Amino acid sequence: MIKNVIFDVGKVLIGWDPALSMQMLGFSESEIKAVMTAIFTDKKIWNEEDRGVKSREEMSDYLVSFAPELEDLIRRFYADATISVTPMDYSRSWITGLKSAGFHVYVLSNFGEYAWKRAVELGAINFMDLVDGAVRSYEIHHVKPEPEIYQTVLERYDLDPAECVFIDDVEANAIAAKACGMEAITFTGYANAVRELRELIDRNQ
Repeated sequence: MIKNVIFDVGKVLIGWDPALSMQMLGFSESEIKAVMTAIFTDKKIWNEEDRGVKSREEMSDYLVSFAPELEDLIRRFYADATISVTPMDYSRSWITGLKSAGFHVYVLSNFGEYAWKRAVELGAINFMDLVDGAVRSYEIHHVKPEPEIYQTVLERYDLDPAECVFIDDVEANAIAAKACGMEAITFTGYANAVRELRELIDRNQ
């Protein structure tokens, strides 16, 4: 029986688009393409921001090391990468509905500390008063899809993985949750996720 719903945050409960951030910062289309290629083609690069072991200066230097010729652009982007974060209009009502139906709701997110605080300040993360607990990657220095981050949320809140469903927009992260014994949904949009979650809950009654 599903008793716990565990949410990723970025691109599930809030919107964030690094290319849009660059556009808002005045980058040209060619500059956006170059920076996106340099630091987002390999997801492991940006994961180091979320891991929380480097200072902001160290992380800025790390990103520049992958494309020194783009140093000014990369540093400008990194200084205000969260400028494009937005709240999803369904997040609070989705969580509230699940809580009213008797489910516990948790957050399990890859997120850097500075970016998290900025997203809260900007009003994008506006649902933490509703959830039963949270594990953020910067706090424990592990990132999805590493198994340690999933084990942390299970152990911290004494959750049975067989009673949990995890929702994430990255398929590899959903697959890793399944490897830890949870059910998982790859988020492709709110309506699809609501339908898939309902079907999963019905199958696990």
